[in-house]
Amino acid sequence: MVKLTKSQTDRVKNYKCEVCLKDIPIEYYFTPGDSITCTGCGTEYVLRSKSPLELAMQTIDYTKMDYDGSY
Repeated sequence: MVKLTKSQTDRVKNYKCEVCLKDIPIEYYFTPGDSITCTGCGTEYVLRSKSPLELAMQTIDYTKMDYDGSY
């Protein structure tokens, strides 16, 4: 069995998706402001801080979408 050092275990942190409850791996190279997508449901998050780990769900601004006039 391989013993991991503290620096190796700190490389990946997990955040639980608020929609599908799947773990989202947060790699060491992500920086605050990066956009992260859940692989389970496609929900997009923005990394607010790494310590403590804080993500914010991105909201969709429907007022800026370009709609067709007729359906």
